[in-house]
Amino acid sequence: MIDRRHLFGLILALMPPVTFAAGPIVQENDACKRQEQREGKGDKTSALICAVKVMFQNRIRRKSDTEPVEMIVGSPPMQTDDTDTPGAGNWEINFVVHGDLAGREHRIEGPVFDINYGVGDRLQFTYELPYVWQAELQSASLGDRLVQARGVGDSTLGVKYRFYDSQDTGLSFAFYPQIEFRTPGGNRDVSEGATALVVPLIMTREFEHGSIGAQVGAEMTAHDHRYFASFGAGKRASRNVALMAEIAGTDLNASDEKRVLLNFGVRRKLNATQTFSAALGRDIYAGGDQRRNSYVSFAYQKQFGD
Repeated sequence: MIDRRHLFGLILALMPPVTFAAGPIVQENDACKRQEQREGKGDKTSALICAVKVMFQNRIRRKSDTEPVEMIVGSPPMQTDDTDTPGAGNWEINFVVHGDLAGREHRIEGPVFDINYGVGDRLQFTYELPYVWQAELQSASLGDRLVQARGVGDSTLGVKYRFYDSQDTGLSFAFYPQIEFRTPGGNRDVSEGATALVVPLIMTREFEHGSIGAQVGAEMTAHDHRYFASFGAGKRASRNVALMAEIAGTDLNASDEKRVLLNFGVRRKLNATQTFSAALGRDIYAGGDQRRNSYVSFAYQKQFGD
């Protein structure tokens, strides 16, 4: 079992330094250092002060309330995450229902409370808590037996840091380490069991009429590690509707447990602070003797803040 007391230290150690920047940000950083030096600060002190300012600079791709729906592929309801963050002092709350449906086994997470808070415009703190319903039809000597369980599932704590953001090209990268652990007082029957550290690297590229996104990463426990990857694309169908598609693979280094999912989604902008989205997918590959699963997700998002 991973010692939770050391996991946040590991996340901070893995977090990349602020060394990447778009052209306009480089110019702003140089101007900042010259200003600090004129005020009598040394080279190293000026560089440190300006690095902190760059880390928490304004979101250069911030969109006004009157702009159309976001077309980037993002979770929820998709599996591919995006590099976006709520912005300084803003809250982003998602209410999610997700179903994982197999022939003899169903697992439904809903509601899932997905709470995100922006610290500066590059950093996001996340907490996620699901309520889980699961049922499995098991074979027994006197016939099939339905085994059911429900209760509070595993919690997730995460920190997303967008370390590269180019206004000129629409390209951005983010690092999003997360800890998944059994919620105190939660139901052990619906828990995944071991504490896990999930470490994805995320890329988003926005174009005038579309977007692409990708992520690669690993999920690590005390006794195992599994790789995952995904790629997706999005496009606006109208001012308030965006369409999304992705292909995602999990357990890629475990041939008997590997899955590859094809997923399609739609996002509807309700107003400046609210959106509704849905996704429907199915495994196109399931390793070993696994059944191919179907997946369905619904998400309502509400934003609070400036």
